[in-house]
Amino acid sequence: MIAVLVCVAAAALSAAILPTVPSYDPWSWIVWGREVTDPHMSFIVNGGPSWKPLPMIFTTIYGLLGGAAPTLWVITARIGGLLALWGTWKLTHRLAGGGWLGHFAGLLAAVGILLTGRHDQAWYYYFLHGTSEAILVGVTVWTVDRILDGKHGQAYLLMVAGGLIRPEWWPFLGLYAIWLWLRHPGFRSPGMRVLLVAGLAVQPIGWFVPPWITTGQPFLAATHAADYNGHLGSNVLRSILTRGIRDQLLPALILGVAAVVITWVRERNRVILALGAFVVGWWVVVVGETLDGYPGLERFFLPAAALTTVLGGVGLAELARLAGRLAGRWAGSLRRPIMAVTALILAAACIPFSTTQISVARTDERTAAQGAHLLDSLSRAVAAVGGKHGVLPCPSSFTAVNHSAQTALAWKLGVTLQRVGTSMRAPGVDFIGPHAAQIGGPAHVDPRLTHAETVATAGPWRVVRLTDPRLGSTTCVGGR
Repeated sequence: MIAVLVCVAAAALSAAILPTVPSYDPWSWIVWGREVTDPHMSFIVNGGPSWKPLPMIFTTIYGLLGGAAPTLWVITARIGGLLALWGTWKLTHRLAGGGWLGHFAGLLAAVGILLTGRHDQAWYYYFLHGTSEAILVGVTVWTVDRILDGKHGQAYLLMVAGGLIRPEWWPFLGLYAIWLWLRHPGFRSPGMRVLLVAGLAVQPIGWFVPPWITTGQPFLAATHAADYNGHLGSNVLRSILTRGIRDQLLPALILGVAAVVITWVRERNRVILALGAFVVGWWVVVVGETLDGYPGLERFFLPAAALTTVLGGVGLAELARLAGRLAGRWAGSLRRPIMAVTALILAAACIPFSTTQISVARTDERTAAQGAHLLDSLSRAVAAVGGKHGVLPCPSSFTAVNHSAQTALAWKLGVTLQRVGTSMRAPGVDFIGPHAAQIGGPAHVDPRLTHAETVATAGPWRVVRLTDPRLGSTTCVGGR
């Protein structure tokens, strides 16, 4: 409990120390959360990224708290991220046999989680920007920890939460539910079986019902995912396998394989083997759905990468112990020093593979700071035009902005995502920012909108009123 409170306090403190601004997807969840709680707004799951049920539980509550909602969600995601680091250390320490070597292996595994992924698919990027992936890693490692402690009810609820973040959890959740129903004596009571059924039922309800009710399209999240090609190139299989391999540090992958082999040969360790099987199974699911048309992004591999990193820490400990046992055959006094030296050598050998990711993490922090500055400036630009009523004076009024700032602008204007476009297809107000990774490129402008009038500037943003001279009335075009 103390560790949980420390994670909560550290996450709250991070909001004051680190750049704290949601990225594109979290902004949409925050906007939808406000739509649920605001009686003056319609709740429509459309116009943005893919729907995710679990974040909506939090953002709906935070929607009642007004302007604090974005920061509260980022803090929530960071709590999940810090719990993931603690859980990674705890699980690795346990599986590596405890002691000083287990502590060392756990520390390296936690650092490995920090360096998981690449560029805007990196774990630290997700941690900074309040995405659900940082929470997803926490769900993964704590599910294993709870199973090993025999807390199957807690483990099942964590898997249910994982299924509400990523549907790749569904096969594993279903198999676990079947095993608990058929084999575990603690789940034979009516109450526990209701829990099992409810955990399975909430998956389709959470994913399909809100989009179905608000748009008539129950599979909207799947459609959005399939519409994004993920830049996989002509050889989809090779591209997706490459992404899976590079999602974790290469030494973690090699040491993880070593852990499975050594522990099975030496002691038939079924726990380590089961974790290896889970990693392979997750890969099969992600590769299969990618070949079926899904984008196959690196972040889809994160649960597998997290457990691979845990296994990597175990592998390092096993190799160090193996070296110590071999040295002990010649001189017993050398056993512990050789173990320590081997562990340090293996850790040092990982450094060259980590430098790029360390640089990426530093870049992520600068990128987050720049993103916070750009969106703060966007708020000033909105105010300079007169707020919501100045930008959108009529129900038919239209505005557009750089692609990745769409969801943030909808929040700042207090409107649904449908009122903010990423292309200027009708007369309206266009917020033009620099072409930057945090906000994407400016909106594409219909060539018929030939009359452009700059109505405000704020920092790097220029607000332009675009009209078509062939249209007589411009009463509902904002910016005046």
